[in-house]
Amino acid sequence: MLKEGIAAAQVNGLVHAAIARIMELRGLPAKSLHGDDKLNATLGLRSLDLAELVFELESVFGADPFQKLVPITSVRTVDDLVGAYRRLFDANGGQADDVKELVEAQRASQSRREKRESRQ
Repeated sequence: MLKEGIAAAQVNGLVHAAIARIMELRGLPAKSLHGDDKLNATLGLRSLDLAELVFELESVFGADPFQKLVPITSVRTVDDLVGAYRRLFDANGGQADDVKELVEAQRASQSRREKRESRQ
């Protein structure tokens, strides 16, 4: 379930901060992020980095939009990633298929998180 206290307006900043952290961990040069920056070609992130981003952002938001709302293969740019997480907030705004799908995605995300925690 989406974590309480996070507003849709915060999505951009939270996603940008997560990208910046991954870039710093990889030793990539810090740069100002723009929506049209390609995660791979422009920023130098690999598919493993994207997986790490999704894992980190799932912790931040408490949900995973890639479970059912957005195909991960459609994410190429910073704006694509931001848009995927904004869809978590748009279930009633016509972008998500319906509220039931969002709830299912949130439950699946919670289940995966609990499984990870039980293994640690």
